[in-house]
Amino acid sequence: MWTEGEPYRFAPKRRGDPWEECLKRVDNYDDEMCRGWKEDIDTLLVFAGLFSATVTAFVIESYHWLTEDPEEASARVLQEILQALTQGQSQNNAEKTIGAATRIHTGPKISSFGEPSFAIRVNTFWFLSLILALSTVMLGILCKQWIREHRRDTPSSSPKETLELRQLRFESLEKWGVLTLLSSLPLILQLALVLFFVGLLDLLWALDYIVAGLATAIVALSVFVLSITTVLPCYYLLTSPSIVFRDDVYVCPYKSPQAWLYYRIARVIFQPLFQSNIRYASWAAWDLHLIRNHFPSTTLNPREYLLRGLKWMIATFSDSTVMANHIFHCMQGLQTELVASATGLPGEESRDVIYYNFFRNSAWDPDIGRFLAELFLRQVNSPASVTSSGDETRSMREISDALGSFWNLAVIDFVGDGLIPELQTELLYQIIASVKQYCIDGRITLFDMIPILTICRELWKHPSHAIRQSSITILDDLEFWLLRTPDDLRGQLVPTLAAALTEIIDKESETSPNSEFVLSGRGPRFIKLLDEWIIAKGIDVDAYSMHMQDLAMSWGDAKEKMLRMSGLSLDYFDSPIDMNSPMEDRGGPS
Repeated sequence: MWTEGEPYRFAPKRRGDPWEECLKRVDNYDDEMCRGWKEDIDTLLVFAGLFSATVTAFVIESYHWLTEDPEEASARVLQEILQALTQGQSQNNAEKTIGAATRIHTGPKISSFGEPSFAIRVNTFWFLSLILALSTVMLGILCKQWIREHRRDTPSSSPKETLELRQLRFESLEKWGVLTLLSSLPLILQLALVLFFVGLLDLLWALDYIVAGLATAIVALSVFVLSITTVLPCYYLLTSPSIVFRDDVYVCPYKSPQAWLYYRIARVIFQPLFQSNIRYASWAAWDLHLIRNHFPSTTLNPREYLLRGLKWMIATFSDSTVMANHIFHCMQGLQTELVASATGLPGEESRDVIYYNFFRNSAWDPDIGRFLAELFLRQVNSPASVTSSGDETRSMREISDALGSFWNLAVIDFVGDGLIPELQTELLYQIIASVKQYCIDGRITLFDMIPILTICRELWKHPSHAIRQSSITILDDLEFWLLRTPDDLRGQLVPTLAAALTEIIDKESETSPNSEFVLSGRGPRFIKLLDEWIIAKGIDVDAYSMHMQDLAMSWGDAKEKMLRMSGLSLDYFDSPIDMNSPMEDRGGPS
């Protein structure tokens, strides 16, 4: 019989061609990566477009400040002429005044609200900001075109060749600086935004100090957030040796192109001040280094984040049978303590119990249903559950609490309906052998009666004659167990047995019975044995049956129907059982 520790017979199989499965995973990775790039570029394009329109509105007004307003120049000339005339100057002096005023008109502009340098600064900042924003749009469009070509589906001869082509394209993107350019787009746009802020503040300080002060405070706060989110990742990178051994390590999530650029500069300048001599190639390389060097104080497992990741994956994807299959194979290579904790059973030492609880919500799947049956049988047949002593390693009560007793087998479709394949013969024989041994060991409880007989009912009607012949011998072991059971306990078990058998007889077709329980001699003999005990103890089976379940047939009617279906004489149940007859005739362990 199957026991714990043996190789699994019905574990979920590996599905599909491995190269195709790997290529699917790689394709999903590329799709997510490129989709992220496209979404970032689309966001940048929208922002750059709105930002460019905003800056353009300011530039339309500000570029006039670089030249003097003709109306103001004319007014100034007229004012000077008027002053000259009122002072009684000569015609020559008036002509000189007009000439001077004309030169003023054609000379450099003097702004009415500042020095000429003010207008130059503001326009310089705003025109540079507009040019950088429009350049971001142009580069973003180019990058989207390159990404589209990178993801173009090219027919190939095999998944292996497709993987080769993908790797060639991906490494080419890195080699030709496309990834660097993609990372630079946010930097260019942020630089344009900063230049616009600088020009805006320069303008406000020239107009009004109160408005400028409030605007400067808001801009300073925004720049502070940008600066702190740029500096903090660098700080964590440079100080990582002092944090990798803590129990709770959370990497700084402020990962951005400008933060990575700052880290590369700071690594050169401030490296001697820190302990770390490790140079990371990317944010991902830092995360991996932290994970691989993180050893929490817990004795469960040093791979704390592997445990957390497995818990998250189980909580998120375990309802999918496909993902549950993959997660199961992942757990196969992990420590039992880790798997137990990840599945919500900390301290559980049996992988059978762990896997059963992991798959129990997917029992509707035929393959997983068979695997659940195997897991239960392995636990039932394990050495720790054979005896009922108080000092055993794992009692049957614990197993029942963990696996739900024989109801796990009772709900399985043994025959199949064409869509769901029937159970393999090996598994059926294992079920029969396990139930028989369970009876011989005397481990049956009151709660086992109905599910065990439900299992027997399906086995006794199985299309295979060999299965029916083998399963009917369970009655021999049930009788052997009942004969050894104390009278007080037997008085509690017999009504349950009788009620369950009454239901089996009630559901059997009287015109065309196909159950081995009716067609063989063991069924009527077992009914006769129960009937003698019922009469001897004065048990009211019908009252018990009405209380426990909705049965349309009484115990007496069940006996009569059994006689009609089996073709026995009407006085069969009136004669006593010959307890000296051979075991195969009267019942007992085979």
